[in-house]
Amino acid sequence: MPSRVLVTGSIVLVAAGCSAWLINESSAIYCDSLPELTVLATLAAFLISICFRQINRYEERRARWILLVWLLIAAGTLFADFRFVRHYRGFCQQLRQQFPPGKPTH
Repeated sequence: MPSRVLVTGSIVLVAAGCSAWLINESSAIYCDSLPELTVLATLAAFLISICFRQINRYEERRARWILLVWLLIAAGTLFADFRFVRHYRGFCQQLRQQFPPGKPTH
């Protein structure tokens, strides 16, 4: 097994774990976590492209299957992050308009 496949997999798993932790942090909605999820979605898209490149590079069937698994995990991360950010983006913008930062509320 090439070490590049393992490095790619570890990065995919860390990104997916961070994404799951931010999404499932608690039952409350944290608007401050939306930028981090956007960055993780961008990282997941980049990892998808890396997986596609590596699938073409390696002839070994086992390495290709493992890369396919990493690709599916990265795609799931991208989908979950996009869906979460899209769902709560409007709510967070309305909240920021009602309570602008820097102004006292009392």
